[in-house]
Amino acid sequence: MKTGFVHEVHVVIYCDRCGDIYSENGTEGICFTSVHQAVNYLNARSAGVGWLYDGDKVICDGCLAAARCEEHGHSYPDTWQTVTRLLGISTRSRTCTVCGIPEIEALP
Repeated sequence: MKTGFVHEVHVVIYCDRCGDIYSENGTEGICFTSVHQAVNYLNARSAGVGWLYDGDKVICDGCLAAARCEEHGHSYPDTWQTVTRLLGISTRSRTCTVCGIPEIEALP
């Protein structure tokens, strides 16, 4: 039986490109008992969360989306959202549906 403070070793998944931690609740990484367990878990879940393990590198969903947009260009919707800010300055914007990067233009 373990009690008190016990030092244990575990495996956490990080993106090899950006260093983002694999998390399902948005704040804390999941602890695995081995690399094998982490790989199996990620491969079983990757279709739903978008992370990819190719046998060598782990790539997060954000990096995969950014790579897709770098290769094929952004996918912006046809419609823009217009915002009038303080002092009468107006902008219009739209967001890429793949990677989430916004395109913003100042209006005259």
